[in-house]
Amino acid sequence: RLGEHELLAVGSALKICLVAEGTADLYPRLGDTFEWDTAAGQAILEAAGGSVVDPTGRPLRYNERESLRNPHFLACGDLTRAWWRLL
Repeated sequence: RLGEHELLAVGSALKICLVAEGTADLYPRLGDTFEWDTAAGQAILEAAGGSVVDPTGRPLRYNERESLRNPHFLACGDLTRAWWRLL
């Protein structure tokens, strides 16, 4: 449903940074990551105008849960597209 795409085997922070620089349109993460895997990349993406959101569309937050495990998330530069419906 996404159309042509490429899967990369690099860390979450680097994938989020690829979105920040415009090389990638989105990074959906539906597997385990932890807060330390995503915090720096999220800061860079948000400074570039993008977002990292959970499946409900809320920004990924830190130090608010009992566990440091992240929920599933989507990193994208353009939230006006309905990315979650395509996954």
